[in-house]
Amino acid sequence: MNQDKQFYLYTIVDQKPDNNFSVVGVIDGSGSMSECWEDLCKAWNNFIQDIQSSYCIQFDDTAILQQNPKLKEQKGEGTNISLGFHELIKLIKSEKLKKNVIVIFITDGVGEDVLEDYIDNLAENFSKFHEEEYQFKFFTLAIGETFSHTIVAELKNRIHNSTLISSQMEYISNPKVDFENKLQQIKEEIFYKLVRVEPPVALVPYGKKQRRLAPNQTVFSETPIIKVNGEDINLKQYQITYHDLYQFVNQIFLKLMEDSTRGLKTVKDEATKQLQIINALMKRVSQEDGSDYKQDIDETITKIKAFASGSQQLKLLSAKDAAQSITKLQAAILAKNFKRQDNYEQKPVTNEKLEKAKQKLNSMKKSVKIKTIYPQIEQFFKENSNASPQLLVKLLQEKRAGQNLQRYALEYQGECTLLFELLYICNS
Repeated sequence: MNQDKQFYLYTIVDQKPDNNFSVVGVIDGSGSMSECWEDLCKAWNNFIQDIQSSYCIQFDDTAILQQNPKLKEQKGEGTNISLGFHELIKLIKSEKLKKNVIVIFITDGVGEDVLEDYIDNLAENFSKFHEEEYQFKFFTLAIGETFSHTIVAELKNRIHNSTLISSQMEYISNPKVDFENKLQQIKEEIFYKLVRVEPPVALVPYGKKQRRLAPNQTVFSETPIIKVNGEDINLKQYQITYHDLYQFVNQIFLKLMEDSTRGLKTVKDEATKQLQIINALMKRVSQEDGSDYKQDIDETITKIKAFASGSQQLKLLSAKDAAQSITKLQAAILAKNFKRQDNYEQKPVTNEKLEKAKQKLNSMKKSVKIKTIYPQIEQFFKENSNASPQLLVKLLQEKRAGQNLQRYALEYQGECTLLFELLYICNS
């Protein structure tokens, strides 16, 4: 990629969940799972009791799609991971599943089979499922110290095609508590309908270009005009915001983390090149946009530099250490996202700040640019008050509230963001 070439960031926003989904457990029932089996059964059965479309595949040295998705009897023999995923492929081909699928892989072992013997077939099948517009979220609950974090990363790389941040490997250290807690967290996952993008775009530089992807992610494009669900988007009209850059940098970090876990030799060079692109993009960030993201961006860049220097190589860690490290890193990103949203929803406002915000808002409402469209902006805010100011601006720019507001949000992006921030303060 030519470093001097112009490139663009664009955050595709969708605030309407599509939570019609299926859950499939691909669960290790080998003899070594006996110590935690009772705790797993209790947690799994509680987890699926109010999920309408749930399935359970249990594998040891054979695999079976259980007629009843509840866990009870343990198979109890060897470990053949490939058979469990062959059953998953058969289940998807049967067309019994919804188009949104959560796959939960639970294991404590490496498997007696060899990854190279089945990964190509799995990749081929899931590539077809992705083309058929299935959306998969892939989670792993890893137990003990003998599982393979590399195999987990390879499986995730072929199966998962939803948001980068939602796929996680969780380490189970206390089965009596952790199974219940981790499954509950998975239950709170949200799907959004896949969007079509032409020409194909990537989520990270040097990454695979996609025509169908989950929204609420920031795409990287080398062309200034793209189509999103058939609508032309001129990326030259959009300033790069700290919100865009924050998401983009996290996407790069998560992809590098996955590739490092897989043991790819390209990680060091990729990290170096992507740091160069990040630096170029930072020079183009709108300075009017709220810079509360900057500290988090800088922290993530420091982590990317560890990959670029070769000091962070997740494949070389023990399975347990890798899983704990990945869990911790992903949890930190998720916590920052939730904290940032909470800052808008729950942050206390002093009387002095409230009065200043009211004065500023009243002044802005009287301006020639805003006074005729303010009632529409206020109504739009009330209908979407769970989204941050930056996301509200993106929604307007995507023509979610008519052409007049779209034009205003494009031309006066910083002012529009400030307007929503004042509305948050005045309505807190």
